[in-house]
Amino acid sequence: MHVALVTQNADLELDLRPRAEAEALASAGFQVTLVGGTRNPTRVRELTNENVGLALYPMPRPAEGAAGQVVELSHAFLAATRALIRLGRSAPIDVVHASNPPDNVWLSLLPLRAAQHSKPRFVFDQHDVAPVLLEEKYGGSVAAAAFGRPLRTLERASFSKASLVVFANDEYERRARANGLLRGPCAVVPNGWSLPAAAASDQWREGAEHLLAYVGAINEQDHVDHLVEAVALLPNPDAVRVCLAGDGAGRIPAQRRAEELGIGNSFRWLGWVYQREEIGSLVSSADVCVAPEIDSEFNRLASFVKLVEYMSAGAPIVAHRLAQNVRICGDTVEYADDMTAAGLAAAVGRLLSDEASANALGRAGRERFEETIAWESVGAPQLVEAYGNVFGDPRSPAAQGDTR
Repeated sequence: MHVALVTQNADLELDLRPRAEAEALASAGFQVTLVGGTRNPTRVRELTNENVGLALYPMPRPAEGAAGQVVELSHAFLAATRALIRLGRSAPIDVVHASNPPDNVWLSLLPLRAAQHSKPRFVFDQHDVAPVLLEEKYGGSVAAAAFGRPLRTLERASFSKASLVVFANDEYERRARANGLLRGPCAVVPNGWSLPAAAASDQWREGAEHLLAYVGAINEQDHVDHLVEAVALLPNPDAVRVCLAGDGAGRIPAQRRAEELGIGNSFRWLGWVYQREEIGSLVSSADVCVAPEIDSEFNRLASFVKLVEYMSAGAPIVAHRLAQNVRICGDTVEYADDMTAAGLAAAVGRLLSDEASANALGRAGRERFEETIAWESVGAPQLVEAYGNVFGDPRSPAAQGDTR
């Protein structure tokens, strides 16, 4: 069976989930081609197992605002569709596995079917709930009103077309069932990436007494501005260096807020860090790693990869007590007492003043990661099992072709 695993608008150099899923399926005997955009195809080839094929295209230029993002996503969709058609003509595709957001890859099935003269089956892999993410970013705006209904329609269609639905966490499955979206087989395949082992280094703290680390996207829903306000409330912000490995639409407002509060010099904005060994070194060096997301509809659903990666490195973690955070981390995190910046600052302060407790939490997090989260023992087997249940033996001709 030939599986085309599609991710439209996330650079495959950074997006681990599609690469990990592709490699798991290829190891199980599927012929897998990873279809997606990147700014560094050579590096993607280096990072991807040789038993996974690649059909890459240049990433569209990043855009700002809702209208700009529509244009950006449209370019990505057309590029992905063209890549699928070229691939289908040379090696007919049996399964199109669509990573979201956006939720529009099912629209590519019709031209693909015409190009390869056979109908592929469809897997919808829900990484994020796109309609809720729109509301989080643009709630109450003209953009949210204009695009909300189309996004809900695309999401519903993705569920209805799917022979298999894959969820990134249990809460996504619960929501889909509650809203009547789920109509067939499904599986929860959680993220479980481990950071590579890397030595701690004093270069990150640049002489500061304490080092805080943040890894991941910096968008509205990530509330990095909330982290900035928490750092300003620490007893001595000048003694703290905060290194942030990531980027996004929320970075400039957060930087501006740090300058307004007079603590701009405490922050080091690294942008996207493409070498995971560097991220591993930063996390291993930090006195505390932070997940500052506060309560919202989107954050009640989402599970944050940063937490998993912090745990994999045995790092002490501070976060807010969101349901998904507790589900992932259990009691291995120092939780803020409330959703305020002051509550987050107090939790950070508790760990900075008690190194023994911080280290104990880090060790407990590492153990929990190994036992309940690691991709190799949890996510990958669950994905392969789901594929086997729905599509059968990947090497069997009887498993190929459309049955819907």
